[in-house]
Amino acid sequence: MYTHVQKHHLSAVELFRWSARIFAALLFVTWLGLVTLEVVSKGPFTNFDVWFQAASLAVVFIGYAVGWRHELVGGALAVLGTAAFFAATWLTSSWLPSSQVAWFATPGVLYLLAWLCAHRRCAS
Repeated sequence: MYTHVQKHHLSAVELFRWSARIFAALLFVTWLGLVTLEVVSKGPFTNFDVWFQAASLAVVFIGYAVGWRHELVGGALAVLGTAAFFAATWLTSSWLPSSQVAWFATPGVLYLLAWLCAHRRCAS
């Protein structure tokens, strides 16, 4: 019996786009789980400074969602939101979060690379 196998060539744009989407979903679900555990174990956040950090992370997650349709805007929001998180933490607590927090910018960078490749016609 003969079967027909269709090969699909994954372009650089698609690679960046889907990597950003998958990584954004994984980061959001992981973050949501950690926040849920934190609230369950310690109760609701009462420290006012935490709300500035939460607002900046909201910008990051909005960027993830917007990036599904508008990669330039979503990528910029995710990267700027991550930078705002570092700034909010520094201004409210006088310390910088660990370097692992920078991973929140990764989907934004991937969205920006997808947009750049789509507009510059990167090599496939």
